Amino acid sequence: MAVATASGLPKPESAPGPGAAPSLLLRLLLGGALALAIALGLIGLAVDRGFRGAAESALKERLESVVFLILSTIDVDSQGRPMVADSLAEPRLDQPGSGLNAGALTPYGAWSSPSLVGVTEAPRARLIERGTELFRGPAVDGNWYVYAIGLGWEQPDGEIIDLTIWAAEDPGRFQGTVAGFRGDLWRWLGLAALLVIIAQLVILLLLLRPLRQVAVEVAEIEAGRREALQRSYPRELQPLTANLNALLATERDNARHYRKALADLAHALKTPLAVMRSRLDGDLLREAPALSSAVDDMHHLLRRQLERAARSTRRTLPPPVAVLPFIQRLADSLSRLYAESGLEVEVLGDDEVSARIDGRDLMELCGNLMDNAAKYGAGRMRVTVSEGARGLRQPGVEILVEDNGPGIAPERFGELCARGVRGDERREGQGLGLAIAQELVEAYAGSLELLPSTLGGAAIRIALPPR
Repeated sequence: MAVATASGLPKPESAPGPGAAPSLLLRLLLGGALALAIALGLIGLAVDRGFRGAAESALKERLESVVFLILSTIDVDSQGRPMVADSLAEPRLDQPGSGLNAGALTPYGAWSSPSLVGVTEAPRARLIERGTELFRGPAVDGNWYVYAIGLGWEQPDGEIIDLTIWAAEDPGRFQGTVAGFRGDLWRWLGLAALLVIIAQLVILLLLLRPLRQVAVEVAEIEAGRREALQRSYPRELQPLTANLNALLATERDNARHYRKALADLAHALKTPLAVMRSRLDGDLLREAPALSSAVDDMHHLLRRQLERAARSTRRTLPPPVAVLPFIQRLADSLSRLYAESGLEVEVLGDDEVSARIDGRDLMELCGNLMDNAAKYGAGRMRVTVSEGARGLRQPGVEILVEDNGPGIAPERFGELCARGVRGDERREGQGLGLAIAQELVEAYAGSLELLPSTLGGAAIRIALPPR
């Protein structure tokens, strides 16, 4: 549903407002947590890689010791075939399926440990050059870590035979060790991250405490319980607080001097105008009607400009004003004023709704609209006070004034908000009610809208923005 604004242009009934920005504490926490996660992640990867390399080195040393164990017990017969004693010092080599295997190769034969019995996929052993060693993992040699050395075995007749001794281990033991270390590593890193984040939160709360104190004092200034920031703040915030105090003091002084100057001006001009009006007796009035009209114009112009200047001196941080008591007071006054016409005024709303607006402006704003509703309605008026759009600190306020009169055409609403334009020329008035209301609403960054009334006449909604 569209509504008519003071400019006469249609406007959506509701428009999405800007989302609330995350707090400074949340931003700092998220930024610190992200940096901490990246740092601990890199540290964890580096430690994990270092431990894996150390574990592989330890595995290589174990296999190398097995190879030298085999070398200490091996012999080569006259036909060049390797032979090893039946009993080895490493029990796992004699246990089938133990995961630790060993063997020896010559061009004329091979020997393997009893632990290879029943193994379906044995290590791929081969002869290597003399004086070299070989270490490879499962990626190259199937499911085994293999270490081998190449030797030359001298026979009694002086012949030297190529001999390769190898040892292999199932990677399950290595992977279990790495997995156990990795689990412990990430658990401890997670615990360290949690402790660091808690410490960071405590530090940030302490560091941001002065900013929260500034916000509390500003709220007290808005509520009218304080005139300036009075607490002692860190050196970095002192320029901000000092300038804010100076701004508030200057605003108060300017408003006071401005009101005093306006009062002096009004007093100075009111008397000469009154004297001029009194001198315009009946004969002179008939002879100089233009002069009388000019005096009336000066009087109205002076009052209008003084009202506008007085509104320009309103405070930047006005204290909250309860709206419903003002509405009820106006309703009682209008009920007595229009008692002969049987005016019925219904006031609805929550007593807790408050607006940050000067009390005189609120009285004039609602008084003009309610007086129009009583004047142009058919004896019935309803005023509803409710919360408006939600803000970061305080919601807005909406005041709906309805009557059961003939109503207002949407295309004429903008025209009626101009000064001197009356909706009904047969009635008395100066055509200033809606114009003054529009100026007051705009001074508080609000809006004045025409809506369909459930009472059958006109409904004008005052929307003051959230704090």
